[in-house]
Amino acid sequence: MISAQPEPDEDGENTIVDIKKSFYGVVHGKNHHWWVLAVTSTGSIMTQYDLGAVSMSLPHIMNSFEASLAVVAWVILAQQLTSTALLLPAGRLGDLVGRKTIYNLGFIVFITGAFLCGSAQNLTQLILSRIFQALGSSMLQTSSFAIMAAAFSDRDRGKGMGVSGTLVAIGAVSGPVVGGLLIAAVGWRGVFFFNVPVGIVGAVLAHFILQEKKVSSTQGKVVGRFDILGSFLATVAIGGFLVGMSFGQEAGWFSPRTLLFFSTALAAMIAFPYFESRRAHPLIDVSLLKNRTFALNNIARFILFVSASFNVLLMPFYLQMVLSYSPMETGVLISSMSVIMGIVAPIAGWLTNRISTRVLSAFGMSVMGLGLFFATQLNLHSTYYDVLWRLLMIGGGYGTFQTPNNTSIMDSVSPEKFGITSGLMSLVREMGRAFGTSLASIIVVTSMFSTVGHISLYSLKRGGASAIQGPALQAFNDSISTALLVAAFMCIPGVIFCLFRGKTARDEGKLSR
Repeated sequence: MISAQPEPDEDGENTIVDIKKSFYGVVHGKNHHWWVLAVTSTGSIMTQYDLGAVSMSLPHIMNSFEASLAVVAWVILAQQLTSTALLLPAGRLGDLVGRKTIYNLGFIVFITGAFLCGSAQNLTQLILSRIFQALGSSMLQTSSFAIMAAAFSDRDRGKGMGVSGTLVAIGAVSGPVVGGLLIAAVGWRGVFFFNVPVGIVGAVLAHFILQEKKVSSTQGKVVGRFDILGSFLATVAIGGFLVGMSFGQEAGWFSPRTLLFFSTALAAMIAFPYFESRRAHPLIDVSLLKNRTFALNNIARFILFVSASFNVLLMPFYLQMVLSYSPMETGVLISSMSVIMGIVAPIAGWLTNRISTRVLSAFGMSVMGLGLFFATQLNLHSTYYDVLWRLLMIGGGYGTFQTPNNTSIMDSVSPEKFGITSGLMSLVREMGRAFGTSLASIIVVTSMFSTVGHISLYSLKRGGASAIQGPALQAFNDSISTALLVAAFMCIPGVIFCLFRGKTARDEGKLSR
């Protein structure tokens, strides 16, 4: 006997179709730009979390593999060098083949690298996996600003940048906190594995929400050619400079290997503009550098990250070695900067259509500079609240500067250049951080040596609070004050660049949409 076949559940199929239509109707409707922001923020939060959480895990990784601190430091350094060197090529690829494509690929590479890091059986495997993970990080970072700038109208772009700043601050706060909890619960490998489910969620959201035709001027079609020579020279120049800065502090500034990396970087820097000016499809459009608003905004941005890096590097040492705070107390106090950044960033974004971005960014730079100046007055007997209000000034100024500066840079270029512009913005940020970190340590080491004869920041990192006592403690405090004073005065030209970088249509109240 032939059994009857079940009738198709047409009602069920119709329900699924209706759900799909409803979903697409919501995410691709009039609020589509906010859904795009949710996608880009997922990548930003994940990369910010990774930065803080991995730093927390280094002591445990060192014990797990019985390695020296100098070798373990490459878990961070390898990621920073690779990510920074690949930002420009990744940005250019986004402009050529589609920003959604590169962003989605960034998620896949990043979470694959994170899984490999968590599964590493020795330190070599871990460092190589971090390099692979950094490839994904560069794709995510360089595409984020471009996608968001393309999705938001000119009028709403400042608001989007402000909310994005808040979410990035959340990621920065979550890194040390969530990382510490994971290390305590499951060990350092959990820090890397945590990225996998978060990245999968981000990749799925990006696949269904982002539309190439809305976030890319190319609409997924290849335009021009990828500049292989320019990418190679840029990578050698940036990577050589950063590695030279790292080796210079350890092996000496005139050691053969330090000079080798610096000379290689210099040669690549000289060759880069020569060859780029002769290529039909260069990695960097030289006309961008002739754009006064674009150029001066990025110079101010570089100064901000250099100055801020002084505080990021030195404040934890001051709190733990001078004031004898515990790592937990230090982390909570320093996280106050990220909290205030998250509060002021959307406010600054809302103000971009009401107050000139030149004035807003100059005001933010001024507040941060004053916070750094007041931080030079911290001493051996400063209280918790003495430190807190200074950090709030620094974080508040930082957050106030970022939103109008980012918005103004994107306003100054055409949509088809959003990708490479986003890559340049990320590059300026990472270069500023690297240069600021190196310069701050040089100033502290030089100041300490002139006072007590022999002591280095590197040895302090390894020695803990017991590495400095008596007169050396006061000398260390004074050297930090000297470095922060330099950072504060560097903000002065930053304010000048903000005020004289030229007006955009937003500043003149002439937004087209």
